Amino acid sequence: MFQALRQRRAVQRVGTFTSPVDLPAWGNAVVGLGAATASTERALRLRYNWLLDGGAG
Repeated sequence: MFQALRQRRAVQRVGTFTSPVDLPAWGNAVVGLGAATASTERALRLRYNWLLDGGAG
């Protein structure tokens, strides 16, 4: 109940987001698999990258 009230307040303050791209289910699966693969690769390599690790700004 409390969480629903907090979500309602957040929606009133910030608003909602509607994605401009409507992917089919297979597209969402491909994007999810790509994100999982990239994050796993990043975690396993444990190398510093100036762009990904905040050195660009």
